[in-house]
Amino acid sequence: MLEDVLRRLLRSAFGGGSDISAANPLPVTSEAAIENGTATGGSDVTLEDNTKDWEVNMWADAILQVEIGGVEYHRTITSNTDDTLTFNALPALVVVSDEDKYSIRRVVSPFNPLSRVIIQSTAEVAGVDILPAALAPINVPCLFRIQVAFDAAGVFSTTVTNGGVPVTTEFNHGVVLVADSLFMKGEFRP
Repeated sequence: MLEDVLRRLLRSAFGGGSDISAANPLPVTSEAAIENGTATGGSDVTLEDNTKDWEVNMWADAILQVEIGGVEYHRTITSNTDDTLTFNALPALVVVSDEDKYSIRRVVSPFNPLSRVIIQSTAEVAGVDILPAALAPINVPCLFRIQVAFDAAGVFSTTVTNGGVPVTTEFNHGVVLVADSLFMKGEFRP
């Protein structure tokens, strides 16, 4: 009975189609592809898509699913440029070609963050976005967690856009945060 309750809870968190059992205790990849397209070229270790303009290495450690000659291959992406994915080698004589369809998925585990930005020892300007790019959840529901540490006292706020609506929250209710302290804010998003 308890196992059934836990299975239902995990399926509600990771998606109804998740196979959660003793043999497969947690989902392996995100339920839906977070990127897809058609290759414009490649090799046994690269996939090129000249219609893309990705952030460098944004797909590192993600899973590439590519269909070549009617066979589906899955490979871990090791790095990427603005339009090329580099991944673990395909079998001998198998290469990515023009018009091969692909998708990208992320490994999903409740023990690892889905997106992470670490900025240390920098002086930030008030009102300026400190992230190099927007963070987006791979699964819903999700938990956004923001952790900041200060070496000087000050006010810190975050703006999170959910469903197109920006919501600004001030840490510690807008009260000046104490110097040399660590503050954390978690927010559940359905």
